[in-house]
Amino acid sequence: MPDATSRSSQLDRALADLLAQAAEIEAAAVVSFDGLPMASALPATMDEDRVAAMSAALLSLGERAAEGLGRGGLNQVYIEGDNGTVFLVSADDEAVLVAVAAKGAKVGMMLYEVRRAAEAVATALRVEDAEAPAGSAAFVAPQYSESQYAAPQYTEPQYTEPQYAEPQYAEAVAPAQAEPVATYAPTTSDSSWPSYLPNGSASHGSGSVEPPAWS
Repeated sequence: MPDATSRSSQLDRALADLLAQAAEIEAAAVVSFDGLPMASALPATMDEDRVAAMSAALLSLGERAAEGLGRGGLNQVYIEGDNGTVFLVSADDEAVLVAVAAKGAKVGMMLYEVRRAAEAVATALRVEDAEAPAGSAAFVAPQYSESQYAAPQYTEPQYTEPQYAEPQYAEAVAPAQAEPVATYAPTTSDSSWPSYLPNGSASHGSGSVEPPAWS
């Protein structure tokens, strides 16, 4: 397996040699074509991820412009501003070397140093790619045993209908009322009323009076 630390150290050494050979170069970085930083020597005022993303965008735009204008493949991008210059040089289709030079730097000298550093970067990346198949161990895919899944058993709940006892209502019994008993008292016979006897005679008191004759 390739040593990532060795590759990183080789790229850092190439950037350090560039900064040592050209004092006008203030910052340098190695970025992938996808815009990911691989190695950098930047001041604190520059963000590594932002420099990598902008460099990849500039390189993509330069490639499309070169092909669209019939100039073939892109070799380098040179940007000159008020405060300095920016160089983007391809490292043999392996990565992109970005170098930021101060104002007043000699462009020819800067391009020479940047190209030489780009060759060192490409060599480090090519050596790593060549050693990767030989030094890497055979990859053994892990064996996964299929787990036995037991379906859960569900017991249907038994519903028992509740028994409701009908309430018993006691019939109200009205209290018995005593029926009044009629008392019979014979009326005192009045002597003034005639009493008709079966023999056709009427008696008034103790005397007897004959009924009047019917005409």
